Amino acid sequence: MMDTKGESDYGTKSLEQTHHVQDTESNYLADNNATNSPKKMQLNAFTLLCMGFVICNSWAGISASLQLALLQGGPVTLVYSIIISTTAYFAIAASLGELASVYPTAGGQYHFASILAPPSIRRGISYACGILGIFSWVAISVSVTILIAETLMAVVAATHEGFVVEAWHIFLVYEALAFLAFIYNVLALKRAPWTHIIGFFLTISIFLISFVSILARSHEKQPSSFVWVTFINETGWSDGVCFLSGLSTSCYMYIGLDAAMHMAEECTEPEKTVPRTMLAAIGIGFVTGFAYAVAVLYGITDIEEIMTTTGWIPYLVNVQTLRSTTMANAFATLAIIMAIFIIIASQEASSRLAWSFARDDGLLLSKFMQRVHPKLDVPIYSLILSWSLVFICGLIYLGSSTAITALIGSAVILQQLSFVIPIILLLYQKRSKKFLRPKRAFKLPDIVGWIANIYVVVFCTVTLIFFNFPIFIPTTSSSMNYTCVILGIALVLGFLNWLLHARRYYHGPVIDEHAISH
Repeated sequence: MMDTKGESDYGTKSLEQTHHVQDTESNYLADNNATNSPKKMQLNAFTLLCMGFVICNSWAGISASLQLALLQGGPVTLVYSIIISTTAYFAIAASLGELASVYPTAGGQYHFASILAPPSIRRGISYACGILGIFSWVAISVSVTILIAETLMAVVAATHEGFVVEAWHIFLVYEALAFLAFIYNVLALKRAPWTHIIGFFLTISIFLISFVSILARSHEKQPSSFVWVTFINETGWSDGVCFLSGLSTSCYMYIGLDAAMHMAEECTEPEKTVPRTMLAAIGIGFVTGFAYAVAVLYGITDIEEIMTTTGWIPYLVNVQTLRSTTMANAFATLAIIMAIFIIIASQEASSRLAWSFARDDGLLLSKFMQRVHPKLDVPIYSLILSWSLVFICGLIYLGSSTAITALIGSAVILQQLSFVIPIILLLYQKRSKKFLRPKRAFKLPDIVGWIANIYVVVFCTVTLIFFNFPIFIPTTSSSMNYTCVILGIALVLGFLNWLLHARRYYHGPVIDEHAISH
């Protein structure tokens, strides 16, 4: 339907295609240049699922952001926001999955935007979507890397009495972890996709051990009334604003959901595999995240300490729920090992999105970024770009931990913006069969599709507003929400890249009108 052969599915071409539009916007071309196309079939369905969930790692995301959720509504926000956010992200996964089943490319959401947008705004809207996606993956990689660097130093401090953790300690660990992931991506990962399988089983194993241990060790559990109906509002906002702002923790559970889309050109049957992978990652994420959150709420002994401490929260939670510093150290060590797999997978997905954007001449030095090393079979310059941006953000941490916190917080917003753009455009096109081939591999019933698409737009609109609110009022310089500043910086950098390069060279893919056979 969507390629120059008319009857064949666009998705079957996979990575052998790059997607450039010539001067006529009615052409959707395939540039079969072997120098910038890695070999296909690296990932089967299960391996891609493992990678997708390793990045989301929903229960670990809950652990890392537990304090914020408790401050913004307490147990009620933590428990019920998981349910609400899961329904929203199921809708996001289903909506994007329908598009991915017709257009399974590494570009993901920015390619969808280019295809769906009216010709007059196609280049601008798809470019904006691509830039948002790239910056979201920078924020994701930074958040994972800095969290694990802080975990490692928390273990060091806990096991060495009198040791004081300094910012430069965390910075050095952060940079070492980022560089290790970069080297592994360049030299090993392409030949060892089973890395993601190991990471997946390690993640699930640590979850199961943590879950069982918390239940077994917490002899004096909190009452059910505390877990299910206790609302704590320490923000100064009304309870409604407090709860809506608190959704950020549960949304963080599904950060990196689009990883599968950006690996679509390196997996088997991407038109089937990608939608199923995203939905499965949400399903596994809900089961593990919800179960872990409930177990922790029953097991904690002093919620005030968790809400007010300036120490490393996941470690403190383990100390309380496991009733053992030794066990807390052991689980923190396992978490560090687990997180290395997350950092590796995050850099991989991030580099593939940058590589795809470079194929469409969306970045400065695109002619280098789109190249694939002939022997290593990876887009090495795009990997360098992804790692370099993470490295630079580490330097920001030395200057201001508040700035890096804002960058981490922006990951959810940036990603939601990149998700909602193509879904709005799909609604604008009235879910036309011209764009959603009736015989696609993944198809929602039409009424369900409409409901899912509308729900995504409403949910993202609400959260994008409230996630920019200051967490506490009255607001101080240290408690201010600087996410809007990060968004502004992303806007400025994206605009500069547009002026210097993209406005002359960038063209996203469009449908070849002459190839539509249905």
